[in-house]
Amino acid sequence: MIPALLIWLYKKYLGPALKNKNITPVTFIKPLTMVATLLALLCFSGGVLAQEQIVKYNVLHSGKVVGHMDLYQKREGDDLYLKMTSQVKMRFIMSIKVDIHEESVFQSGKLISSLTLRSVNGKEKANRQTKACGDCYQAVAEGKSKQLNQKHIGQNLMLLYCHEPDDNAQIYSDNFQQFLQVKQVSPHVYRIDLPDGNYNFYSYTNGVCSKVDIHHSLYTIQIQLA
Repeated sequence: MIPALLIWLYKKYLGPALKNKNITPVTFIKPLTMVATLLALLCFSGGVLAQEQIVKYNVLHSGKVVGHMDLYQKREGDDLYLKMTSQVKMRFIMSIKVDIHEESVFQSGKLISSLTLRSVNGKEKANRQTKACGDCYQAVAEGKSKQLNQKHIGQNLMLLYCHEPDDNAQIYSDNFQQFLQVKQVSPHVYRIDLPDGNYNFYSYTNGVCSKVDIHHSLYTIQIQLA
């Protein structure tokens, strides 16, 4: 783009001036000023363009990698789009394959919509959505809807992978469709107790979630930065 701009300026200003031998300081200053202005605009527009990032995690069980998880982030101004996909395959009495797909959309720090899909061995086990509707939220779980008496949701569990939370923060769970409390248990490590009796630990390195320990009644798995 910049080479094309320089060629155009040469043809528009410098070329005719050289041909007519009418070279003055203005001949050079005007096109240089235009170049500087256009470059500044290009740099500014580049700063407000969407910023995209993919963070990859490994899923481990008993020290062995049993799956992978990708977190895709797209920031555009005050808007944030998150997409998380994971595939885990473990063997207990039989082989179990779990696929999870989650999405969240935030505008100016407010959750606008979220989606959680989970399937086990190809069969859908969870299909849950949360959407902002005026002064409240509409939550749908497996086709059944309910209204959440909440005007503003600023954080959900997906955001815990993007930045370190505050102690005692209230975080919205898109899966359970209710708020959960964050408890700091040690420097940069936080615990969240889930309504089903299970619990997770989130660990951070330089402000980024580097590990999640998932404690289920039947198993314990770790999600670690790849």
